[in-house]
Amino acid sequence: MVVEHTCGFKRDIYCRECGTELIQNPRGELLCPKCGRRPAILCPHCGKLW
Repeated sequence: MVVEHTCGFKRDIYCRECGTELIQNPRGELLCPKCGRRPAILCPHCGKLW
């Protein structure tokens, strides 16, 4: 699943622990559906937290 940052940048992002594609909850936060990890990732386009 392609996740989109608020600045419009889109990318497939995978969990570092289990390799599953991350999903976005309705608030725009990233979440791994398999292991429940909530990573803090900086957007490479604008530099803000995802």
